[in-house]
Amino acid sequence: MSGLRLSPRCHKLAVLAIVLGLVSAETTATADRNLAAGKPYLCTTELRPGWTGLVDGQNDSDQPPACFATDNSAQFPKEVIIDLGGVYQLTKIAVYNSLNGNTRHIAVWISLDAKDFVQLREYYFPPGRLQPLIHSFASHPRAARYVKVSMYDTWAGGEGGDNCLYLREVEVYGNQTDEPPESEQSADILALAQWQPPLVRPHAVRLFRRYCLERQTDIVIGVLGDSFAAAASSSSDLSQPTWVDLFAERLKQRGGYETVKVLTSSDVELSNLSQLRQRLSEFGSVDLLIIAYGTEASLRDVPTLKFRSQLQQLVELIQQELVALTVVVTPAPFAHQPDLARFAQVRNKESWRLACAADQVAMVTGCAVVRTASVLAHSQQEVAQLYQDNISLSETGHLAMARALESLLW
Repeated sequence: MSGLRLSPRCHKLAVLAIVLGLVSAETTATADRNLAAGKPYLCTTELRPGWTGLVDGQNDSDQPPACFATDNSAQFPKEVIIDLGGVYQLTKIAVYNSLNGNTRHIAVWISLDAKDFVQLREYYFPPGRLQPLIHSFASHPRAARYVKVSMYDTWAGGEGGDNCLYLREVEVYGNQTDEPPESEQSADILALAQWQPPLVRPHAVRLFRRYCLERQTDIVIGVLGDSFAAAASSSSDLSQPTWVDLFAERLKQRGGYETVKVLTSSDVELSNLSQLRQRLSEFGSVDLLIIAYGTEASLRDVPTLKFRSQLQQLVELIQQELVALTVVVTPAPFAHQPDLARFAQVRNKESWRLACAADQVAMVTGCAVVRTASVLAHSQQEVAQLYQDNISLSETGHLAMARALESLLW
């Protein structure tokens, strides 16, 4: 073999074959990767607590948390929207049904902007057996960033109630075409969040309204959280009122209360449970307790499971120690705007995963929820109007949050 020589033409063909082989292998590897795995998603209705495994990469389990399930509300269609995080040329979408039952008629849609969706396929799952929808269109790839699955009705008689809808997994395959600029990432998150209700009101909210807001003349609000929960009224570092201050003022004006007192603590980390326990002893008189963690944890890249565990410990401790309405406020998405201050701090950072974790904790523990991203999205304001810098909200953003908390109670 050492004496074998290739002609210049043969040599060029050999090099071309190697290059084409490498490109083909790279394309195949990209196309075979499940683009939806681990990506953010939301549902237009609430989920069954703990049943969140829509895009966890497991398509063979009917049990939580690997399986996905909606609540038993009679609202239809129930829809889930997945953000792939970039524009891809999609070639295949797979939707796996569950033996837990119910899900019957579905449709799969795609979109570039989370506003205008194009339907790809309708499908009917059979009752009582696994038969996933595998929709392949490799010969005609479609560009999209968002994938929506609409679920129109049920077979009834499934676990959790006639209106609970189950899916084992949604998988999406394709090739990436481009990466959105960082300045567009926050707008994309707000586009996704617009599909989700901004408020969750459990029955405890109605009881709080009847036995506290309508009968008392004095209201005490407690706030536990990180920098997002800071109040100008208790901090010399803040010159402008925050959503905490604005909400307290709006509550006082609306109810005609003699006093609305605010106790804030935005300096105790979520990981310091012993110090939080001590701080709760000062909150024994609160009627309404607001928890707002996730911003600082997102900046430090705290793992999702660790954050969720710590937050659930705190909420369960509060429910043991205090008699108060507990409201979880999720962190705001980072703006990722180069022309705003603190841009370097949010490079490659996002708070969506911890916002979802906080939402899940609230569902499991029965708390009320204010979904900050959805509140901002429904305000119909531009990102530049909602943010002071890439982490902090502007006066407009704080006012939107204060109004949302007011709406939650009324």
